[in-house]
Amino acid sequence: MSGLTKRDGDISRLHPAIRDSVAAIQKKLNAEKIPFRVFEAFRTPHRQASLYAKGRTKPGNKVTWVGPWGSIHQYGLAVDFVLFENGKWSWDDSGAKAKWWTRMHEVAAEHNMTPLYNKKKQLIEKPHVQLVGVTSSELRDGIYPDGGDTVWAEHLADLIDSWDSGGAPAKPALAPEKPALDPTLVADDDPGSAASPVSMPSGTAEADARFQKLHSFIKWAEGGFANHPDDTGGATNFGITRATLEDWRGKPVTEDEVRALSREEANLILRTNYYARCRCGEMPDRTAMVVYNTAILSGTDKAIKTLQEAFNTMGMKVNGGPLKVDGIVGRNTIAAARETDAEAMSETYVDLYEAYLKTRHNFDTFGNGWMNRIAKLREFLTTLPKEAGKRPTTVMKVTNKPLGLDLDVDDLLSVIAAVSTGGKSAAAKLVLNRIIQKKVAQAEDDSVTESLLKAALKKKLNDLEPETPTPNRPPLTPVNAALGETVGRLLNGRKSVIGIVGLLLTSIVPAVFPQGRGVIDPAFVAQLKANPDIQTILFTLLSIFTGWGFLGKIDKAIRDVRAEF
Repeated sequence: MSGLTKRDGDISRLHPAIRDSVAAIQKKLNAEKIPFRVFEAFRTPHRQASLYAKGRTKPGNKVTWVGPWGSIHQYGLAVDFVLFENGKWSWDDSGAKAKWWTRMHEVAAEHNMTPLYNKKKQLIEKPHVQLVGVTSSELRDGIYPDGGDTVWAEHLADLIDSWDSGGAPAKPALAPEKPALDPTLVADDDPGSAASPVSMPSGTAEADARFQKLHSFIKWAEGGFANHPDDTGGATNFGITRATLEDWRGKPVTEDEVRALSREEANLILRTNYYARCRCGEMPDRTAMVVYNTAILSGTDKAIKTLQEAFNTMGMKVNGGPLKVDGIVGRNTIAAARETDAEAMSETYVDLYEAYLKTRHNFDTFGNGWMNRIAKLREFLTTLPKEAGKRPTTVMKVTNKPLGLDLDVDDLLSVIAAVSTGGKSAAAKLVLNRIIQKKVAQAEDDSVTESLLKAALKKKLNDLEPETPTPNRPPLTPVNAALGETVGRLLNGRKSVIGIVGLLLTSIVPAVFPQGRGVIDPAFVAQLKANPDIQTILFTLLSIFTGWGFLGKIDKAIRDVRAEF
């Protein structure tokens, strides 16, 4: 019974109608330097009975006025926020701190949550806030808010099953119910085979088997204490930075305290601040693993945005459209994570995240470690269930993706034919316009870079008109005249050199001159390193210059040979 009467501050099993709101409320208050934390979330009916009994035996100890199933806590639709200062919980609402409690209620109201009031509109208790518009009588009748998920439903069903004193509500429809055995097939009862009752998990990180399965990779990846001078997080232990530990404990901590952090406390922080906040418990194992890993390395916002980007990159749709990339774990994001094939999702996710890490300013320092971690993550994912789900028709790889303007064989032959058979700019214009239109039709979710480049190409093609060659100058070859007389003359004899030099600068300078030392402009190097899209655009355009120049040389050679005959 002791496990069923413990306080539970884990928000990961709350009803989705308030789960994200609770995290947002605490985050906003903490940003305002108001140290509120969730003291209690889901409350078992057994604990409710125990608290109610205290008030009846000793009226001065009354902390609740309702019995089991009479509190919104039992349904995962309410929480208690309490001040956490100097490592201790505090209900102090005197003096200047009175404004803190008022502010907590204001922020809660912004997220559709409200304190409790009596019939005279008087505030009953300050810590408690619950979803607006729910009543215990309706909940007891099994009338639950829309938007519930299996995590919430299964936990509530477990509480209902654990209660044998009557008055329990109906189980949520989402809760799985094991069918009864066929009575004609059941053998005689064997009293000796009856299993002993199993107590309900206490809700700690150690008791969460699924979390521990995924967390085993994080244990390997994060290791123990580290304090690298180039790590912006500073002193870190088990993946917990000094700032994270201070926020968790509600007070400043020393480097020695970070070093002395216990594995048990670290696990609880990681499960609450990263695994639960990203709602990994509602995702397939492979998807949950990549999200959880990114949350620890780069924060929960980046973890969810990468999930949303991966879904969109695969061309998948939810409710008829792509996901909004906002870092918020809403219904659409959870639906996308749960309904998309986890193998395809995790592969695309890791590709995106690996590409992101390579753009980081400190990749030169930590890149080898990150890439080793990514490689091990890919291996670990193969040990997890593939699970079912919708698969994209084509999973697009993001690594070295040339702006989405990749040409097939027909496209390439068309371009070569347009410029090598004497076609002027009008012919090239028709061919390139056809290719652009084809690519636009194929792409359901163009990146900003692709869209801008295509728009620029279209404008450039529309602006170009064939020019009449000057009589005193030799005519240009078809390749050099493909974009008109003026542009052809301007670039004649220079395209190959421009292209080769530009390619070398674009691809080699960031690696050879990481700080822009010597004659290389540091601002130029910084721009290339900080903006991979710029590198890709330059590399693509300069490759075109180089190839165009070589074609021009071939064309000139053909013209010279013809002239001799």
